[in-house]
Amino acid sequence: MAEAPEGTQSVMQGQANLTAAREARKRAELDAQLLANRIALLKQEEEKAWKKIEETKKRAAEIVKLREQNEQKFSAKEQFYKQKWESIRSAQTQNAQQREKAKAVREQTRHGLMEQKHVNAQSTKQQSQHMLLQKKEREAAERQANLERSSYLKQRKDDAKRRMEEERMGKLEKYREDYEARTAQEEMLRARTDALVAKMEKEEMELIQRLQNTQTVQRNVYEELEAALGQTSQQISSSRGPAPRPAA
Repeated sequence: MAEAPEGTQSVMQGQANLTAAREARKRAELDAQLLANRIALLKQEEEKAWKKIEETKKRAAEIVKLREQNEQKFSAKEQFYKQKWESIRSAQTQNAQQREKAKAVREQTRHGLMEQKHVNAQSTKQQSQHMLLQKKEREAAERQANLERSSYLKQRKDDAKRRMEEERMGKLEKYREDYEARTAQEEMLRARTDALVAKMEKEEMELIQRLQNTQTVQRNVYEELEAALGQTSQQISSSRGPAPRPAA
């Protein structure tokens, strides 16, 4: 196989370097995005945990207050728990419906992507066939034109060819410089992204530690709630006997 003309190899090498740098930057940006998503989830989990702690403390206080009330208010407390269980069941039903809707959306998106991929493949194939036909027609026309040229035009053709080669070499040099500059830009972007990823990884570890501490506090509050519930159940049982449990 003949070697590539002088200058073409330099441009090809520049293209390869630019492509490698671009891919490295994209991978680094993807890592940064994934890490940002995990950090956001950790923050949401921490907020939910503190919210549950506050709700649990509030509920424990209400139970202690109800425990101190007299027997005449016991029916009102039973009605409160009945409404609470109904609210929980309603929330569970809504969550199930939301999951089904999300599943349907994902399935529809997947089908759409598959169809688009098929359409793109067909379009690419047609374009390739059209370009091949144009190339064959162009080559046939060029061969016919070469046969019709006379020896009188040979010198002029050589001169034109020499000028075109000079212009091509100038363009190749310009392309090479452009690829080198763009490659350097990609390397700089990747370095910035790597630094951002390192910072976000540190933040992720801190959030994990905070979430673990929050969960410890949450467990302690739940233990206090269980103790309060146990005392309430004992008092109710001793005063009125067994109470009906809400339906599961």
